[in-house]
Amino acid sequence: MDYELHLVDLIDVKSLQRIQDGFSQTIGIAALTTDADGIAVTEGSNFSDFCMKCMRSTETGYRRCMECDKMGMEMALKTGEPAIYTCYAGLVEFSAPIVADGKLMGCFLGGQVRADPIDFDKVRKLAEEIGADPDESVEAAKRIRVVEPDTIDRAAKFLHMIADVLSEMAYNKYLVYRANIELEKSGNMKSDFLANMSHEIRTPMNAVIGMAEMTLREDLPSVAREYIYQIKEAGKSLLTIINDILDFSKIESGRMDISEVDYEPMSIVYDVANIVMTRLKEKDVELILDIAPDIPNGLQGDNIRIKQVLLNLVNNAAKFTSHGRIIMKMDYKQLKPDEIELHISVEDTGIGIKKEDIEKLFQSFQQVDSKRNRNIEGTGLGLAITKRLLTLMNGDIWVESEYEKGSRFYCALPQKIVDKTPSIGVKEPDSVLAVGLFSNPYVRESLCSDVTNLGVEYLLISAKDLDNLPEDKKVFLFIEHPLFSAMVEGFVRNNPQITAVLLIGFYDHVNYDIPNLLILRKPLFAMNIAMILNGEKLNFAGDTDEKEFDFIAPDAEILIVDDNAVNLTVAEGIMEPLKMKIDTVTSGKAAVDKISKFHYDIVFMDHMMPELDGIETTHIIRRFHPEYDDVPIIALTANAMEGTKEMFCREGMNDFVAKPIELRLLAAKIRQWLPMEKIQKVYITNNPEKEKEKSAPIVVGDLDVDYALEFLVSEELFWKVLKVYYHSIDKKAKLIKAMEEEGDWPGYTIEVHALKNSSKQIGAISLSEKAAALEKAGNARDTATIRRYTDEMLEQYMGYLSVLEPFCVDEEDGDDGKKEFSGHMVTECFQKMREAVDDLDMDRMEEVIQEMEQYRYEGWQKEMFTQLKEAVEEIDVDNCERIIGEWEEGMGEIKGLS
Repeated sequence: MDYELHLVDLIDVKSLQRIQDGFSQTIGIAALTTDADGIAVTEGSNFSDFCMKCMRSTETGYRRCMECDKMGMEMALKTGEPAIYTCYAGLVEFSAPIVADGKLMGCFLGGQVRADPIDFDKVRKLAEEIGADPDESVEAAKRIRVVEPDTIDRAAKFLHMIADVLSEMAYNKYLVYRANIELEKSGNMKSDFLANMSHEIRTPMNAVIGMAEMTLREDLPSVAREYIYQIKEAGKSLLTIINDILDFSKIESGRMDISEVDYEPMSIVYDVANIVMTRLKEKDVELILDIAPDIPNGLQGDNIRIKQVLLNLVNNAAKFTSHGRIIMKMDYKQLKPDEIELHISVEDTGIGIKKEDIEKLFQSFQQVDSKRNRNIEGTGLGLAITKRLLTLMNGDIWVESEYEKGSRFYCALPQKIVDKTPSIGVKEPDSVLAVGLFSNPYVRESLCSDVTNLGVEYLLISAKDLDNLPEDKKVFLFIEHPLFSAMVEGFVRNNPQITAVLLIGFYDHVNYDIPNLLILRKPLFAMNIAMILNGEKLNFAGDTDEKEFDFIAPDAEILIVDDNAVNLTVAEGIMEPLKMKIDTVTSGKAAVDKISKFHYDIVFMDHMMPELDGIETTHIIRRFHPEYDDVPIIALTANAMEGTKEMFCREGMNDFVAKPIELRLLAAKIRQWLPMEKIQKVYITNNPEKEKEKSAPIVVGDLDVDYALEFLVSEELFWKVLKVYYHSIDKKAKLIKAMEEEGDWPGYTIEVHALKNSSKQIGAISLSEKAAALEKAGNARDTATIRRYTDEMLEQYMGYLSVLEPFCVDEEDGDDGKKEFSGHMVTECFQKMREAVDDLDMDRMEEVIQEMEQYRYEGWQKEMFTQLKEAVEEIDVDNCERIIGEWEEGMGEIKGLS
């Protein structure tokens, strides 16, 4: 038995007592149940006065009785038969063990009888030995029952049968207990795994989405802006799905929260279409949006779940369709004046589904026709989650399919109406004419359907009919890109009264200097068509005047705590437009030190940090700094699962922000928790008017800078990360070497894992690959490989010191905008450094260096600061003390001379 269990854990005392009393009353003898140590767990049944009032009445007598009970139990366990023995008081006793999974759990005892008359002189002498009353003991002994030997044998066998029943009960309960323990252990392992996976996935997504958001604030060419916007939106959608799949409690228990909010259904259609187009980039597949324009503009429901349902269905169609078309359709049926049934369908010309496989579609981890579809990616969870979500929203899903020809999925779910206005409409449909010049039948039919549904007259023509277009209406000529010949282009240029609309592929780029030519990217969407017919400006997704926030807070003091330098860079960069005063620290200890000296309006606290994590740091702040009782502490976490906020609030925090951090959500939290007097209203949008010229290529040694820029998005961030990387080389290399020499393989593996990732971020691909190989060796404890290749890897790593120095040191030495290092600042910084050195607190020492880097040094002081930095990096506390002393002496001499 692998678990520390006792008899009463497996059979409750009440049941044991009831069984024991029944046995005693039936046989007419005393009975008792003990645990494995001989200690009674029940009250004795039919116990004689001789035993209870005499032999067990003293400490010595009670101890002897327990020893006898245990001896009888061991005898029975050894032989596997009921044991009959005589106790120290001369009474006949019998016992049978209670066993579960081969382990002794207790004993069932009976007896307190005699097979022959008792010797009263012996009773008197025994009573005197144990300290009992001799006369009372003799009188009690006279009442002991004398029975025949065969009666004792029958009673012992009956007792053994009862013990067997109890053993069976105990074993069955043990099996249930073990199963529950294993289930709980399995559940904990899954929860831990999913929480860790959530963190591991969210952390890089934080960088991707956060940096994409920062990049969108820059002056970008429209094409680049569109790409970055798609990265951001695809990342956000991916995170939404990851959140649901990784939430163990939702998947295992079948619980998913449905949050009904007001939303615009067209926004969902637009987002899903843009995301899915990235899947269709390399395929000969048209995405057709068949959207009823009179769908109410405002609905109430769980827009996130509906978007997930639609995305799952369209992604599924994209996976199994290699050519042809995918139709995403949205319509509705009126149920009540304030309620509709939203109808969604997705139809494809893909591989189809066999009839016998349709029932498997909505089962978890099922992928039908797996041999044929072995190259199709996916977990098989998508449709199962889709069905569950629709059920939770009181909806339904069903499918029609023809093998080798395609499938059509249908969904229906009720939604409340909050705005009855049609989502899409043309202001003056009778005054305009839509003309189509198309060869693609799917696109041709799509435009015809959209325009007709908008109540606009539609005319399909060929190029030879261009000169015969009606003149009594405003003409919008929709042209498929392959048909935009020189003749058609000439016609458009010569007829400025006509608005031409050139339909191009989602990833195509064209440049025509024609005033009356508009560019429209696929897929065709009734909303975009209506905007064109209404004469409204058509923006690309990334150029919309999206209000990210409506305030700034230049007087707000913010502290960000995170042990990851890249995370700090992202968080600080995202908050930059709010114009707040931001301090950053890299550890819980440094955070406590900061709040001891400064007052902040909000503290953003990373959850997962070494040494002191975010919760432990919060406990210290709340307990020892009452001045921070009312200051909000907001957790930054990549483990945003169900119950996260409640957990953080129980630990003393006020709220949390999920990573990846988004400006809009972050701004909402800051507005919620920041004192009102520090908020200044303003209107800010992302709509740059100028485009940057493409910068010259960046060359840094053998770094693959193009790869790094793809990963880090912006050049500005690349230089920041490169600087952080450069300054950590010496320290990290020594740490890795020390761990190799000490045989600290877990620590070694963690460090080379970090080196693998950081090297890849800056484009040091070869070094990253070597670190990856050694990480694999570390996980496998392949010491031979580690010993053989670590020095080679570290030599290449250290080689980047000279490669990166011209780029990093020059940037660091730039003194523009730095403050002068005054005497009062000298005293304060030196005092902080001495305190940190005395405490051997490396985090605080590094914090002081970071603070000192804000100032400008001249001449010999510049050299002193360089030496002090090196001493801190090498954790050379004696040298730190020496340098500070010499610096102070030099400052004193200058003061004396002046």
